[in-house]
Amino acid sequence: MDTRDVVRSFYDGLGRRDGSWQKNLAADVVFADASGRLQASGREAFVKAFTPFLSSVRGVELKQLVVDGSAAAAVVGYDYVNPKGEHLHQDDAEVWRVENGEVLALTIYFDITEFRAFMGR
Repeated sequence: MDTRDVVRSFYDGLGRRDGSWQKNLAADVVFADASGRLQASGREAFVKAFTPFLSSVRGVELKQLVVDGSAAAAVVGYDYVNPKGEHLHQDDAEVWRVENGEVLALTIYFDITEFRAFMGR
């Protein structure tokens, strides 16, 4: 799979709310947010860091994807529901590095302050 296919497959899996989003993660994948406060190295750590976030996701839309070789940048719309049943929409930027059909790195850029307040954290 090329970079575009790997990234699309990830978001398709998120949308289906099944574990297929994990299938192309490299053993040494790095997951981080732009602030550097979140950093998970390795497949298991990535899944552990990402899974709690997914519990609040009710919708995912890949709005734009730009690919240049092994690098990709995506604009992704997420619809969230918090424990009170309230809804929030955020568009995030997500930067990817994919080689040989495996995700080596994913860095997310989003308003974590708004998200945490929405989730009551």
